[in-house]
Amino acid sequence: MSPTLKYTISLLRKYLKPYIGQVILLGFLLVLYNGIQIANPQVIRFYIDAVFAETLDSKAILFASLMYIGFSLIHRSVYVVIRYLSQKLAWATTNDLRVDLTNHCMNLDMTFHNQYKTGEMIERIDGDASSLSEFFSTFSIYFFGSLILLIGVLTAVFIEKWVYGVLFLGFAFLALIAFYFVRNVSSPLWKKARESTTALFGHIEESVSGLEDIKGNGADEFLMKRFHEVSQTDFKNKNKAMIVSRTYYAINVAMRAILNIGILVVSYYLSSFLETDAGVIYLLLTYGTNLLWPLRLLLWQIEQLQNSLANVERINEFFQIETKIIDDGEIIFPEGKVSLAFDNLDFGYSENLVLKDISFNLEPGRTIGLVGQTGSGKTTLARLVFRLYDPKSGKIRVNGINTKNFPLKELRSNVAYVTQDVELFKASIRDNVTFFDKEIPEEIILDIFKDIGLEKWYNNLPNGLETIIKSEECGLSAGEEQLLALTRAFLKDPKIVILDEASSRLDPATERQIEIALEKLLHGRSAIIIAHRLTTLYKVDDVLILSNGEMMEYGSREDLAKNPKSQFSQLLQKGMEEVLQ
Repeated sequence: MSPTLKYTISLLRKYLKPYIGQVILLGFLLVLYNGIQIANPQVIRFYIDAVFAETLDSKAILFASLMYIGFSLIHRSVYVVIRYLSQKLAWATTNDLRVDLTNHCMNLDMTFHNQYKTGEMIERIDGDASSLSEFFSTFSIYFFGSLILLIGVLTAVFIEKWVYGVLFLGFAFLALIAFYFVRNVSSPLWKKARESTTALFGHIEESVSGLEDIKGNGADEFLMKRFHEVSQTDFKNKNKAMIVSRTYYAINVAMRAILNIGILVVSYYLSSFLETDAGVIYLLLTYGTNLLWPLRLLLWQIEQLQNSLANVERINEFFQIETKIIDDGEIIFPEGKVSLAFDNLDFGYSENLVLKDISFNLEPGRTIGLVGQTGSGKTTLARLVFRLYDPKSGKIRVNGINTKNFPLKELRSNVAYVTQDVELFKASIRDNVTFFDKEIPEEIILDIFKDIGLEKWYNNLPNGLETIIKSEECGLSAGEEQLLALTRAFLKDPKIVILDEASSRLDPATERQIEIALEKLLHGRSAIIIAHRLTTLYKVDDVLILSNGEMMEYGSREDLAKNPKSQFSQLLQKGMEEVLQ
């Protein structure tokens, strides 16, 4: 058994275990369903024998007719229930799989999220799981049901005459061998098709997210050309896999012809030995069809299994990825004001270091401004505080305690990160500012709105906190979006605030409103401010200038400003705004 097949079985065990009662009921119904399918030809044979008997037995004919009708009604009713249960079971299990896979991906570090595009992740989590749902919903019915039917048919034929049993068994053996070779060819083709589909989704996501730049730079033709190239590759891969898979049906038609001819030839030449009559001929031809049907479904499910194994391999690839951020801290985050220190810290996304030997100490309640050109490492340094990444060497301490010693959730709940780019959900105002926490009282939210200047805006909302963002009733300006982001930070009541100067792209009036709210947020809290403009540096207590990931200058803002030889002083004198971009 291949490792992938073993893993597939382990997935089935894991996700079917909570629904074991439904699985048992489904198994019982499958046995009943296929038992009736085996019994019905016997009833028709009994009917034919009664009709062609020397003495017509009307009671026997009526009994056989009623039995056939009754079996048929039960057969169809059981089929409906089986379909319902299998679909319900399939979606329940694969939805559980989606939840686990999404949760696993959400807990991976940023190196994973930087590697995979959003479209690729959606295709893996939703597309692959949906394909498995289709497989799980039919596999229990068709594979196990067909296996039961196949064994039942062979048993019934052997009971009838061993010669026919050998004929049927040999036919089944040869058919399975033929399909086995086709299966080995189709499996890698379906895996390649899934990979090309993932690439297509990734390209679509990338194109949509960068639509403004594409339109602004006239890159529409290039975008469409690239889309057609990716789509064509996906089409060719799927088409090739589909053509090879359809070989199953050609083989099935040929095998059916061979079996029917074999039954008729054997019945003709061995009629005296086998005592063959019309009822037996009908029974054998019907069982022949019934044998082909489970064989076809078994092989079709093997084909579906191959497709699903490709999905399982891709899902397993994600589950096998382990986060580099180890969450094993047990120390409770300190109460009150906290200090923040970087001790000889080095960090790099690869072998090349982005930050080199960073050391500074941010006292409780003080604010430090990070200054440097684009690519100097400002944002990276800030993200290291709440462990989106871990340093290669050195430590980050809060009140002298390594941040790795705090539970990850505990650490991040005490650090607020406010950026220029505010991510809002298509949900209510309440859900956006509370991150879907229903336990936060409405009064606290409204007090914060009033405190930061959102009261007038709030009073104009049609449905209050339940107003849906991104609807026509709730169009938001950039300033209002920033104030909602600050509301999130106030509700979090963090010990440390990291601010990527949120007001740098706003008009003066809105900027002043944001600055007032920021002053209230930063009061009494330790803060890191990534400075994009010189005016921001007048608000900080300390200044750290970075260049190519190295500390060029660090100290008190007042001391550096008074020292004419300091880089900060020269920066203020020249007013070089572009240095901070």
